[in-house]
Amino acid sequence: MKVHVYADEMATAALAKLLKRPVKFVADRLESFVTDIHARDHRVHAKIGVKRDGTITAFAIDDLTGIGPYSVYPRTSGIEANQVVNLVGGSYTCPNYRARARVVFQNKNVMCQYRAVGHPIATAVTEGLVELAAAKIGMDVAEMRRRNLFADDKYPATSASGLKFERLSHHAALDKILRMMDYTGLRAEQARLRAQDIHRGIGLASFIEVTNPSAAFYGVGGARISSQDGATVRLDATGAVFCHSGVTEQGQGAESVLAQCVATSFGVPIERVRVVTGDTDNTPYGGGTWASRAAGIGGEAAWQAGKALRANVLAAAASILQADPQALDIRGGIVVDADTGRERMPLEEVARVVYFRPDTLPPGFQAEFMVTRHYVPRAWPFAFTNGVQASYLEVDIKTGQVSLLKHWCVEDCGTVINPQLVDEQIRGGIVQGIGGALFEHCLYDEAGQLLNANMMDYLVPMAAEMPDIEVGHVVTPTADSELGAKGAGEAGTAGAPACVMNAINDALRPLGAAPIVQMPITPERVLAALRGLSHVDD
Repeated sequence: MKVHVYADEMATAALAKLLKRPVKFVADRLESFVTDIHARDHRVHAKIGVKRDGTITAFAIDDLTGIGPYSVYPRTSGIEANQVVNLVGGSYTCPNYRARARVVFQNKNVMCQYRAVGHPIATAVTEGLVELAAAKIGMDVAEMRRRNLFADDKYPATSASGLKFERLSHHAALDKILRMMDYTGLRAEQARLRAQDIHRGIGLASFIEVTNPSAAFYGVGGARISSQDGATVRLDATGAVFCHSGVTEQGQGAESVLAQCVATSFGVPIERVRVVTGDTDNTPYGGGTWASRAAGIGGEAAWQAGKALRANVLAAAASILQADPQALDIRGGIVVDADTGRERMPLEEVARVVYFRPDTLPPGFQAEFMVTRHYVPRAWPFAFTNGVQASYLEVDIKTGQVSLLKHWCVEDCGTVINPQLVDEQIRGGIVQGIGGALFEHCLYDEAGQLLNANMMDYLVPMAAEMPDIEVGHVVTPTADSELGAKGAGEAGTAGAPACVMNAINDALRPLGAAPIVQMPITPERVLAALRGLSHVDD
């Protein structure tokens, strides 16, 4: 699974060497449950300081995190706790901040990083505190956020925990989601339905997301995890374009994004670009896929390689046509006059001359139809993104059942390269976050034996449980790259648990229920809260 190196993988490789023959390891469902990493085992005690006018004055957090029996190479299993204490309160201006993280070894499965490392915990803690404080002082939760979120025109900025923000868009995102969901109308509907003994809740959650990590993340700690990435782009003899990238495709659409970057910067239709990834024998060395970096880092490398190849091809075409390279352009796979768009020659003809009749080119001219470019973020340790999510749901107070009605997300990942891929990444992340909020939970006995290592007892969200998910965007490009792209793969997961939790508490608060702060929020925990209990034992 991505960057982690597992003991069974090492054993498989060792056996293959000892036996001098191929060895294949296949894990069944139970073996995967008890050997693949688990994550998010936290007990968090947190406080917020708030003035009566809603001004946030302080955050305090104490995070006790389980990390399993040992750390997983090459990343330490303590990173999730580090992320939690750094990210709490990250969306808000706040003068005082105190945090402590402690990690404990356990007789459970190995623990390490999983999509949106630490973000769902930090966001749930932060946004849960904000809504509890708003309820305490009698302030609307949207207004509470509006008074405390970092102002969109006050960047660069630094969070209370020391995170450096280039430029974010909290207020623009909040305003947009309130319009999308018709916040005022939903509040009126909620009040009307309460009079009919129908209990619906509205939950909001602002979030920040770490993307495009630089060497300031793993590099300074000595972990051999690359923060840079490279792309090699070439024009072959038929006029086709090949892009070899260090980024890996894992179903997230990286190949499509890379093809778009090359096609646009070079000047050909996307169907003429073939992307090759995955095999480090054939691709430039890079960091691969983790931490929402494929588009922002790998895409930038592909963009720059496509631009460089375009310049080389135009130089060759100019030599053939006896023209000024600056007067030519590549559009739709054809060399044209830059000012009029008049077609001069197709790329395949340029390639034919360069590959098969280089003797006709001017003496001393050497065409280079393969270029490699690398990119690494330098100006900022991370390209932080931001956004806000909202959940509208109904709670059956007799059974404790939660029914999700609608979910919204407004996200700012900088330049949106492929809108459909970005929106589906966000939707997928939201579903994953809802899984953590309502369903997913690894149960152990006292001896450390996993009790629900099967898909009958380990619950995950299915299509029938999911609401419609509406996605919107604010665009704030990073100036650290020409594309301006940030990551988008973890935003949905980061904010979904918090806004679902807040919506449930919003539905139950008028009934005098104890706040629910333990996930997953099962029907048993809902009923316990209605009885005035703050938690329920498993």
